[in-house]
Amino acid sequence: MNKQLLFVIVIYNLDFHQSSTYQTLLLPHSDIPTYIIDNSLYSQIVQDSNVIFYSHHPDNPGVSFAYNEAAKYAKENGYEWMLLLDQDTHFPNGILQEYLDCIRSRPDIHLIAPPVNVSNGRYMSPVKLWWKMGLINNNVPKGQIISLYDYSPINSGMCISVDAFFKCGGYKNQVFLDYSDFQFIERFRRISDKGYILKTEIHQEFSTLVDDRDKMLSRYQLFCLSLKQCDMPSFVDRMGYAMVVLKRGVSLILKTHSFRPVLIFFKYYIK
Repeated sequence: MNKQLLFVIVIYNLDFHQSSTYQTLLLPHSDIPTYIIDNSLYSQIVQDSNVIFYSHHPDNPGVSFAYNEAAKYAKENGYEWMLLLDQDTHFPNGILQEYLDCIRSRPDIHLIAPPVNVSNGRYMSPVKLWWKMGLINNNVPKGQIISLYDYSPINSGMCISVDAFFKCGGYKNQVFLDYSDFQFIERFRRISDKGYILKTEIHQEFSTLVDDRDKMLSRYQLFCLSLKQCDMPSFVDRMGYAMVVLKRGVSLILKTHSFRPVLIFFKYYIK
């Protein structure tokens, strides 16, 4: 079995085989070994020949824990690269070859990511961060090296050298969902300040684009809990993260016509 690349996918409350990522990337490339982390309450039976490991966590410890666990497996079993995946991404034909070509032709690059567009035609990755806020843009770099001080890729579709992953310290488990990727990039910059953005873009459903009031408030609670655990070594960092959480809260007040986001902010972020 070729151990150059390991697919790593995190799924939650979805049949693995119904995942857009499975249907557009894993199924067409069944020769690539796949590591599944299932954070759903109930496990499922997965008997695909390329699924080398299925890890079930009904307590849902988050994506950072999942990626760290998969990285340990990759290192122990001699894999060189990991392609991090979630369940809601559409990968176009030919993109895997572009990943592999970049791995082989650019030995100085240890992190590769695609442009990621959302349903409104704008790009959510790589993003520029202003006071810790990710700015969704109409245009992003494609087919070129970027500075990770200028842009930050998101988890979905990020391909990382296993060796570099451990040199930078991996993901911070406590930042279990939101900003897990941005925190990882801050760690990764300690060993390399550059990454490569593919020419081919992928499409992802943006998880915050929901219109159910209770779901939005529940999601904001998780947002507060995750960002509260981000590394904040300076006053500027603390102010930046507070502004990010407050901005999301104000937006929710306007959308839900409720002041519950204020209570959530103080209970789950400030307290």
